[in-house]
Amino acid sequence: MKSFSLLFIFSIFLSGGLFGQNFVYPEFELLSVDYGGELLTIKKDNGTGSYTGIEWLAGEENQLPVAYVSGSAPVTAASFNMFCDQAPDSILVRGICPEGMTFEPVVVPVTNVEPGAYTFNYPSHEANTVFESAVVRYFDTFNIGWDVSFDSGETWRTVDTSRNTLYVTKNAPMARTGLFDWYHSVYDISCRNADMNSSETDVIAGIWSEFTDQIVLNHNSDSLHYYKPKGTYNTNLAALLKYKNAQCYTFAQLFLACIKIQGIERSNNYVYITPRTSYVCGNSVNRFLVKNWSFGAPTGTGCADFPYENTYTTLIPPPYTDYSFITEDVSDEAGLPGQCSPNPSSYFNNHQISKIDGVYYDACYGVTFDSLEDIPFEGFSGWGYRYTSGGVTHARFTNDMEITELRENITTY
Repeated sequence: MKSFSLLFIFSIFLSGGLFGQNFVYPEFELLSVDYGGELLTIKKDNGTGSYTGIEWLAGEENQLPVAYVSGSAPVTAASFNMFCDQAPDSILVRGICPEGMTFEPVVVPVTNVEPGAYTFNYPSHEANTVFESAVVRYFDTFNIGWDVSFDSGETWRTVDTSRNTLYVTKNAPMARTGLFDWYHSVYDISCRNADMNSSETDVIAGIWSEFTDQIVLNHNSDSLHYYKPKGTYNTNLAALLKYKNAQCYTFAQLFLACIKIQGIERSNNYVYITPRTSYVCGNSVNRFLVKNWSFGAPTGTGCADFPYENTYTTLIPPPYTDYSFITEDVSDEAGLPGQCSPNPSSYFNNHQISKIDGVYYDACYGVTFDSLEDIPFEGFSGWGYRYTSGGVTHARFTNDMEITELRENITTY
């Protein structure tokens, strides 16, 4: 709420004569700002639906986010209170936005609601300029400074400022599907990192920059964790955003969702990788170790190609923070850090990554690879297989990365 005192000399011609009177207007209050026009839907991360209602309300701690497609203009309506002994029949109102965008001055009627209290409303109005076409924008706070004038715009007085996070996508977002939706954090990660970019290549590179430091933050600056602790059953984007901890599926989906929200289309972009089917010592090689694991003295017998053996009954018991081996030739060490997790799970039979324009993106670790063949040599410590005997699981390993390779199954997210 902003307060000011103004001695206003109000003169009109009445029945051919000049009428003059002094007014003091001590207090104004911005009540609400309601966005409209071509607003985009923003889904809540917690899965409880979309943001609806008036976007800015006086006294609210958390104002609602707003999103538009580039090339469009924001539209707003605003409501105000005014407290004074006397008031004119009308008042001039405008809104000043970032970067020269404005809501043009409009003369609006003033309504007396009770002695000393008045209201007036700025009608739904489109801004004087549009957001630049094909350019991603991010406004942590899109500030609209609301002003009033009593002398036809000769002088202006500040009332208050509305502040909303505002996103502008390059193109209209891709259609929502079973795994992809227009979540708040998808808009935020995408627009925040691709701000001011226009080419598809630059937008994708900007989005990817969120993942390269292994610290992915949601719209509220909360960490999104990859396998922290090592045990998690969250396997889709919705679960990652709701619970802030998930498996590899989810980070691949998050990265691709941030591209889709910009209306950038890429097919054959979701890659499921597993060890290529090969048999050693009567068993299928179906496991791999993501860096780093240390190999001690081999104790396994009966399979010279896979001489290292770990045994266990429950691999990751509660509280799911560490592997629990009975015998251990190969030990988990800190290696490739995952998103917001310095030493995530690293013993797998499959992994999900992305492929954009020929480059493999592993959003779980924030690293890229030029080819499928490079992934084991740059990212793995070894290959493995396992079998169960007498209620105990026997995991056999090799650090010979030439012994097999990866295969991929590619679909479109």
